[in-house]
Amino acid sequence: MGRLSLRAGLSWLVGLVLSATLLVNVAVLVLHAGPRIRTEDETMLRLTHELLATALVSLQETADPAPAMRRFYESLGALRHVDIKILANADVASLGKPTPKRRDSVGVPDWFVSLVDAPTRVSILRLGSLPTVLIRGVDDGRIAIVSNPVDELAEIWSDLSWLAFVSFAAALLFFALVLWLVHVSLAPFEDMRRALADLEAGRTNVRVALRGASEFRGISIALNSLAATLDQVKAENRGLMAELFSVQEKERREIARDLHDEAGPCLFSIRAGVVALSEAAAAPTPDLARLRRIGVEMDEASEAMQALVRGLLGRLTPRGLAEFGLAAALAELVASWRSKRPDVFCELVTPHDLSSLEEPVLSAAYRIVQEATTNVFRHSGARRALVAVEFAASDEGDGGSVLAIVVEDDGVGMPDRPGGGGRGLLGMRERAQALGGRMTVENRPSGGARICVWLPVPDVEEEIDENDHRP
Repeated sequence: MGRLSLRAGLSWLVGLVLSATLLVNVAVLVLHAGPRIRTEDETMLRLTHELLATALVSLQETADPAPAMRRFYESLGALRHVDIKILANADVASLGKPTPKRRDSVGVPDWFVSLVDAPTRVSILRLGSLPTVLIRGVDDGRIAIVSNPVDELAEIWSDLSWLAFVSFAAALLFFALVLWLVHVSLAPFEDMRRALADLEAGRTNVRVALRGASEFRGISIALNSLAATLDQVKAENRGLMAELFSVQEKERREIARDLHDEAGPCLFSIRAGVVALSEAAAAPTPDLARLRRIGVEMDEASEAMQALVRGLLGRLTPRGLAEFGLAAALAELVASWRSKRPDVFCELVTPHDLSSLEEPVLSAAYRIVQEATTNVFRHSGARRALVAVEFAASDEGDGGSVLAIVVEDDGVGMPDRPGGGGRGLLGMRERAQALGGRMTVENRPSGGARICVWLPVPDVEEEIDENDHRP
């Protein structure tokens, strides 16, 4: 059996509670019906006994009690809740357990009579010395007062029927109202379900209308914020992909230009040397000076070709990163910038042994520093720059370690406009987030910009000294 929905569960719960309430009310009435009828019977028997006794005494004192006795006897049949029977002395013993008169018009079912269990009661009043004519030829009989609970049962059954009908109608009305309220209250769930399905399908600009209870409004606000964040991430990813394709095309064009402008002349020089060597070798007397000159030219062309290939490999893959480690690769990177821009003093600080870093962290750290230093030397207008890469304790409270990267300068700083810094900073942030890290960019109080990146790393064996240099 499948799990019920929230709407069906609430509907069943309300229905069961209303049904249980109705049944409890009916049971309480039925349980109190028996004592109520028995109390009523006892009261009516006592009052009727006293009335008959008083009436008979009064009739015995009259001179001609016959007419009054007839009228009194005829009026006994109009009493409710009791039946009056005049019995001879011989009939008293056969009275047994009397059965009350049943009125077909009351409509009380037998099962209800049996359930209430209200037995009849009998009270015997002796006729004494009344004239025999007054008792229809009975010389010395008794008046039997028999309780008749049928009328009281009819009243209780009528009250119970009306109560059940009214309660059932009220329960149906209340149940319908609850169903409507549940339908209206849970309507935001359907909006959220459709929104989540749209997000799963990859649609953009998905929003949920703010309606319903405050809890639903809070969830809708959070869902809208999530959808907006996903839209922003998708837009950033599209921008990154476009930038990646642009960078790839630019890199390909630069490689093609370098190959055409530098590799082409070198290869042509080598080929020309080979042709000259062939011609010199074919001469009857080889010109040694010319052969040496041709060899020097071919050696220079080969050396230029090797330098070109090393440069291309360095641009495609950091040279020596896997072989010599991050510290050596960063030292070479900083040295290359120093040679290109001697007017900018760049300091590299690596106080810890970085050889234990794994390849993803190595590559990400190098590319982040490479991009950050490119921004410093090309856009900041700085005179001094600092690059610090070291292990530090994580501030997440989990006792882990991070690789902290800080690049700062004394240049013009970051622009104040939102999203300033271009795609380079966005790519650095994406690299950090891909490894579970984070990045902050800020302007220094004394001038210039500071970029801080924290990359999670496995616990390092070397103890991190809190007094180490912190940029």
